[in-house]
Amino acid sequence: MRSPEALRVTRALRGFANESELYVGAAGREAEMHRTDLSGLALVMDRGLQGEHPTPGQISAALQLSAPATSAMLDRLERLGHVVRAPHPSDRRSVVVEVTDHAMQVGGAMFGRLAAHLAPVLDARSDEELDVIAAFLEEAVAATRAARESLADAAD
Repeated sequence: MRSPEALRVTRALRGFANESELYVGAAGREAEMHRTDLSGLALVMDRGLQGEHPTPGQISAALQLSAPATSAMLDRLERLGHVVRAPHPSDRRSVVVEVTDHAMQVGGAMFGRLAAHLAPVLDARSDEELDVIAAFLEEAVAATRAARESLADAAD
């Protein structure tokens, strides 16, 4: 049986996940973007910050979308000025997806409100506490990913 503290953490994670989804949904509606568009844009942004530019196939695999669904999502993001498709640097048959400055501005406005509300929560913690929290969340993300992948493995 789990300790009351472990149950509290589990409930808090579930609450955070739910509130995050609700926030993203509301922010997406305000920006007139689908939830899938936001997931795709976040993926392209995150990869871009790591110095990578994903191909549509990599985006499709990461988001578990079909090629036509990925293409439709990228078409919408391109129409909105959030991404551009550019020639792949080493494979002339392929393209990479890059985020635009416009998307960074829209993303900043979209998530700036959330950041403003989270800032006092983070500022109230010491660097040591933040290190423990970050490590825990990174492990929780890995565990959640493993659980998701085990569902896919069970379906095969």
